[in-house]
Amino acid sequence: MQVIRQPKTYDVCIVGSGAGGGMAAKVLSEAGADLVLLEAGPMWDSAKDSKMSAWPYESPRRGAATPSRPFGEFDGCLGGWDIEGEPYTQAAGSRFDWFRGRMLGGRTNHWGRISLRMGPDDFKGRSIDGLGDDWPITYDEIKPYYDKLDRLVGIFGSLEHLPNEPDGVFLPAPKPRCHELLIKQAADRLNIRCIPNRLSILTRPLNGRPACHYCGQCGRGCATHANFSSPSVLLPPALETGKLRIITNAMAREVLTDERGLATGVSYVNRSDRRDYAVRARIVVLAASACETARLLLNSKSGRFPDGLANSSGVVGRYLTDSTGLAVSGHIPKMEHGVPHNEDGTGGAHLYMPWWLDNKTLDFPRG
Repeated sequence: MQVIRQPKTYDVCIVGSGAGGGMAAKVLSEAGADLVLLEAGPMWDSAKDSKMSAWPYESPRRGAATPSRPFGEFDGCLGGWDIEGEPYTQAAGSRFDWFRGRMLGGRTNHWGRISLRMGPDDFKGRSIDGLGDDWPITYDEIKPYYDKLDRLVGIFGSLEHLPNEPDGVFLPAPKPRCHELLIKQAADRLNIRCIPNRLSILTRPLNGRPACHYCGQCGRGCATHANFSSPSVLLPPALETGKLRIITNAMAREVLTDERGLATGVSYVNRSDRRDYAVRARIVVLAASACETARLLLNSKSGRFPDGLANSSGVVGRYLTDSTGLAVSGHIPKMEHGVPHNEDGTGGAHLYMPWWLDNKTLDFPRG
């Protein structure tokens, strides 16, 4: 196999351009480091590429899903569960839907922008109920970083002073929609706490980005950069430093190491010409999501690391946590025959019901 090795040695090579990779690029470039970032997918600029304002009937396939856009042709994320040439296996009798964002910004182009902080109890679960392990850090230790992120990203919400739902540095929350007002009324009668949601969408201008203008098409990619994604918030300031080079369509293969076992760069396959390349760097940052990062570590085998990098325990790629989702819809007769109006505000839900996995009346842990 012929590998095309690039002569320059960078300070840092970052694999992945999403939440972790984008933040690493911003912080390190602003600190003066010379960076190269490898992204497995194509370039994406929501200001140019978003179909945020297009009418549904403008879609060539009437909005139907495509292999690269399973949520419709105007969706702001390229990727999906089944990517050509990248299959994955599942254990017998199980189902695992692995959504991958193959584009600049990764899955920051595909999320609900719900931005809740972990609370004090979340860091000491074992001390509370005997399950799992306590974190080696506390909420108070990371609170300053949460605050710093709020000021950078812009998150709306309300100050509630709840025991395990820490408040942040919030922008004003949008008012509930009609159906949400009815939900709030019912929740109040049942004594269920129901508060404004906390989303990474601007309701006021922040750091040169305008406030949301309430088009309601957050999922298509925000052309005004009013909601958070790595390409709209993190990568532009990194590129402005002149210290960041982005290589798109670069599918990382493995982390390269020297005889001492230290990382020296990353080899990758260029998806455009199908050739093998390698970049050199003094430090390598893997920010390719939990599954892809584990794959890269396991792929990086050598005489010193026969089971892959950082895998002396044998648990790399095991015990990964996943997100679960449940959608419920219903019909509200009370809302029929009303006067049509549009005060829908930002995309996403405007209400949130806090739940801290501490219902002692249920017959299973962390109910």
